[in-house]
Amino acid sequence: MTLPRRYPLTSAVFVVTAVPSLLQFAFPSVLTTLQRTPAIRDGEVWRLVTSLVVQDGGWFGTISNLFFLVVVGSLAELVLRRWLWAVCYFGFGLVAEVIAVVWQPTGGGNSIAICGLAGALTVALLTRPLRASAAWRSDALGEALHPRHLWMPAGVAWWSVALLGTASVVALYIGVAAGAAVQVALIAGGQQGRGNRTLGRVVGAGALAVGMALTGLRNIHGPPLLLGAALTFAAARRRA
Repeated sequence: MTLPRRYPLTSAVFVVTAVPSLLQFAFPSVLTTLQRTPAIRDGEVWRLVTSLVVQDGGWFGTISNLFFLVVVGSLAELVLRRWLWAVCYFGFGLVAEVIAVVWQPTGGGNSIAICGLAGALTVALLTRPLRASAAWRSDALGEALHPRHLWMPAGVAWWSVALLGTASVVALYIGVAAGAAVQVALIAGGQQGRGNRTLGRVVGAGALAVGMALTGLRNIHGPPLLLGAALTFAAARRRA
């Protein structure tokens, strides 16, 4: 099965995001035209949407955001139904943009939308596994894990490390050490270790702690992560 067929949402969003994000390096006006600015308060509200498809972090930030869109988006698409994936990414990405009008009025990037999906993944790590939703079944909760689910702790852990880098250099160093420890544990544990629920819960709790800390620091990445977790938890409880 091709990647677009297996991960249609992630593939489509990647293309829509990658094209303007890369074009902005050849045509800088793409970023200035589409990014979030104080002009939103003067009526240019469309910037709340377009700022999700350009990047203000240079080459490194662009490649990082596109890479993690593939990683986190694909993992989320394995365990979330379409409507929940869309709300966590687009819905909470837009909520974060509205918050950013006050906290960080100038900028752009899809990292805040990825945070909504990462928050959703913490529910799979903290509570019980979510069944793969490739068939988009209505009973999206279950006990069975597919082998590809077992790398979920690594994806969430390294995204949390990237978020810590938006807070401070010291936080980034601490995060890299923690992320490396998780990665070593996953590799050393083999198939059985990657399915270790305790490790998953530690990573999930750590990601939520990062979300709360960033929110307290008025960092725009915190709220969408917490909102993604809250909505997914509510949806899981409703279907349990």
